[in-house]
Amino acid sequence: MKRKLLGIATFAALLTAPAVAQNMEYSVVPAMSSVKHLPDTEPTDGVKSGTVGIIAAKGEFESASFLLKSDRAVKQVILTPTDLKNAKGDTIPASALDLKVLKVWYQAGTGWHSYFADVTGRTQVPELLLNDETLIKVDHATKDNYLRVINAQGRAEYVWISNYAEIDVPLDLWKDTVADAATFQPISLDAGMWKQIWVTLEAPKAAEGLYKGTIDVAIDGKTVQKIPVAVRVLPFELPTPMTNYDLTKEFYCGILTSDQLNRYLQQSKMDWARSEARLRASYRNMKRHNLVHPNLPTARNLGFRHSTELADRVFRRNLEIYKECGMDTKTLFDAVRGIPDYAYLKHKDRDLPLAEQKLPDYWERDILAGKKMVEEVLGRGVTVYCFGWDEPGMRTLRAERLPWKFLHDNGLKVISSAHSGHLLHGGFNEDFVDLGGAYEKAEAAKWHAIGTRVTTYAAPHTGPENPDVVRRNHGLDLYLSDYDGTYNYILNGRWNDFTGAAYNFRSFSWVYDGSLEPINTIQFVGYREAIDDVKYATLLQQLARKAIATGKTEYVYAGRIALQYLALIDGKKADLNTVRLEMINHILRLHSMLK
Repeated sequence: MKRKLLGIATFAALLTAPAVAQNMEYSVVPAMSSVKHLPDTEPTDGVKSGTVGIIAAKGEFESASFLLKSDRAVKQVILTPTDLKNAKGDTIPASALDLKVLKVWYQAGTGWHSYFADVTGRTQVPELLLNDETLIKVDHATKDNYLRVINAQGRAEYVWISNYAEIDVPLDLWKDTVADAATFQPISLDAGMWKQIWVTLEAPKAAEGLYKGTIDVAIDGKTVQKIPVAVRVLPFELPTPMTNYDLTKEFYCGILTSDQLNRYLQQSKMDWARSEARLRASYRNMKRHNLVHPNLPTARNLGFRHSTELADRVFRRNLEIYKECGMDTKTLFDAVRGIPDYAYLKHKDRDLPLAEQKLPDYWERDILAGKKMVEEVLGRGVTVYCFGWDEPGMRTLRAERLPWKFLHDNGLKVISSAHSGHLLHGGFNEDFVDLGGAYEKAEAAKWHAIGTRVTTYAAPHTGPENPDVVRRNHGLDLYLSDYDGTYNYILNGRWNDFTGAAYNFRSFSWVYDGSLEPINTIQFVGYREAIDDVKYATLLQQLARKAIATGKTEYVYAGRIALQYLALIDGKKADLNTVRLEMINHILRLHSMLK
């Protein structure tokens, strides 16, 4: 144990290693933090002239961050990572380090803190992770944002994206191109102002141990700073996340999203090549952020009413791309219809005893067709959760009973947005509930008592940019409350945060739509880290229970100590960066024992 603890301590000591500066200073800050770093604010949580440190499991994506400041304005600063090498000369290539500049722009007055709108206020918020910081231009005098687009004539122009709802003109991402640069570009520095750089490692599965390198900072062709980088790759891979209360049950990593082939085809006027490429880029981006259970389009309900043949072709192709991109095909959300039409649900016959009611005439046809297509593309044995009516009233919930019985009779399952009132009116029909608002362990226990799985949304919705909030509420705090995963609303929203006056909501965004691929944010990285926290907790539990099962006293003690640590974490208050390190210490000790 001491050797492993010293390993972490030695690594941590590297983070304060000195570096030489020339007309430039930098401060290493946590990537995952509730501190909002702004250009004119000295970092209170930074290590001046420190080492950029990353600890990651094999195959894990993990981020670090630092702030740069120059005593004079610099138009072009070039940042270049070097290869990382260990004591034996083994190398992690520089290409494994992905640099991004964290763009600060103006958002609604509640930015960073809430998804409710305050369009009368404008506040600076660090959010966008960009290769090219000039994708967005900010007017500090008027507190407006402008987005660079390439118009149909091939010319670059900046479009105002801070206008109010009454004069908002939506972007057409299929006519005008919105795209970040493919690689990291030089940045500029204003005199005396901080700029935050984001560093993400994809830890090679073949690597292990401590590797060192630098990020070289060059001005006018001359290297003025070598920022040390230290990476420790742990001797294990992370498992599939499982629930806290039952290690045999998967912790589902989902969200509602509009990334669907039918939507892209309709927007692009049936440009199959562009639409498929855009969907593929979205799914691959989700996978890199641990989001492997997004909702799929619903078979036979894709908006192609004139052609069932076309609708089925689109649905099958969406499933094929989903599989190709490595998404989880064992369990699907949506895909097969779970909602009858509104007229059916509101008809007076829904008040009749169930035995006297009839199914919609299309129900059997559409349900069985959707199930058949899923099985033909993905194979038999896939669990499909069909979405019920969104946030239904109790009469609507009861009206869904007969259609849902047909789903159950044919091996399908039901998921519904819900609250505790559903237990009395239809809980026995629901296999999975997505509970809105604050989550509690006692509420999860009620649903688990009848065999229903439980996720949550709107605690809060997407929108707040604070990555620590996203990490906490979609990760360990939810996990320790015995929930079965997370299914929030919604992944991608509009670029303009100031059109919420009509309905009092900000843009709900973890990513912003681009023409070629999505633009990521620090809050989406918060989600990635949330799920990684659950993966570490899962591995800790797996190893601890394996150690206890040996019956050897020393092993039993080590396993119990690890489980005790996990049980005593206050998910709402604990420093999650520290919790991660403590979990790693327990895992390393158990891993060494059980070799």
